[in-house]
Amino acid sequence: MTDAIAATFQQVSTARSSKLLVLAMLTMLLSGCDWWAQRQCAWYLMPDTDKKREGTTEQGFIPVCARNLDVNKEYCQIQATLEFAEKSYGKKFRYIDMELDLNSSFPRKVSNIKFCSDH
Repeated sequence: MTDAIAATFQQVSTARSSKLLVLAMLTMLLSGCDWWAQRQCAWYLMPDTDKKREGTTEQGFIPVCARNLDVNKEYCQIQATLEFAEKSYGKKFRYIDMELDLNSSFPRKVSNIKFCSDH
């Protein structure tokens, strides 16, 4: 009888360990993924071609988008000066290296970008 109880306890213990292992692996997988590809050096600052955002920027700024053409993602609620946009055009950066002025209203102002060649 005690052997049967010990065998049952071992099965339950193994099942719990397996579930915990799967849960731990799933947590590591989900927390380590870059779903939005923000760490990829594949983002570009491009002019925003959507007509509905024209006129939403402040004086001296133009609407722009941060675009990742590899994974087809974009963030277009930003603005930059024409000079900064021209200087940035065609240069790759990581989305997480784009600094936005969080005190400004939407669209946010791009204050600086560390380009991949600057790292």
